[in-house]
Amino acid sequence: MAQTEKGSRLAGVQVGNIVIPTSGNSSTIISLQPTYGWFVGNGLAVGAGIPFFHVSSGGASATQIGLAPFLRYYIGPSQVKPYLGGSIGVINSSASGSGSNSNTDALYSATGGLAFFINKSVSFDFALSYTGGNTGSVSSLIGGGASSLIPNFPKALNINLGFQVYFPK
Repeated sequence: MAQTEKGSRLAGVQVGNIVIPTSGNSSTIISLQPTYGWFVGNGLAVGAGIPFFHVSSGGASATQIGLAPFLRYYIGPSQVKPYLGGSIGVINSSASGSGSNSNTDALYSATGGLAFFINKSVSFDFALSYTGGNTGSVSSLIGGGASSLIPNFPKALNINLGFQVYFPK
């Protein structure tokens, strides 16, 4: 399986994100995060994702967009490859409704998951990630607890579902 060898590229999207907060917030959020990366070594990819989220409720709305460079390491040569990853980036949050607010802050995450290769070029991914960071502009709209990050809440475990397309070198 040559999908993850040095010189290959990957592009994909996180199409589902079910959030299980660990700090008192009971909201569930679905978001979108396209990614693109290069394999700089066998099994080791570097790239970036663009987390995007929009929600509106009762005349209020919130939008978040950011840039999150990542490292991901795929383990083994099989059609089901475990992987580990990490990301550090920035996200801009803006909210409107009872009051308008906008700010840009840092975010970080650590991820472990499985890539299920259905053929030589496509994998469906299932992962668990922990996200940290601090943004405050949409906290009152999305549950009133601690501040929120999209595609993830700070101090939260996240179940991530998505797919990747792999391009040979």
